[in-house]
Amino acid sequence: MNNTFENQLTASARRLREAQDAKLHVAASPQISNSSIHRRSQNWGWITTPIAAAVGLLIGLFINHQSETKNDFTVPVIAVETTGNSILDDGTDYSMFISM
Repeated sequence: MNNTFENQLTASARRLREAQDAKLHVAASPQISNSSIHRRSQNWGWITTPIAAAVGLLIGLFINHQSETKNDFTVPVIAVETTGNSILDDGTDYSMFISM
């Protein structure tokens, strides 16, 4: 092995890391089987999905009902007679706009 500065630095860092790791105390993880976790989450999915759909439907109906009943204001509509010409009758060459 070549004792270059980089190799010595790498070896020193490795020794430091191993010494620090040896001092760490990690609590043991609880022994829960993965199949029971998967089974529990699968059962909740069958219950929560229809409930979420029903709640969403009720909220949607409530919002729609409020929007129908809260229209107390009216907007006046003013009918204006227009006296204009059709673009076919005004004599303007609109074919120039097509090439743009």
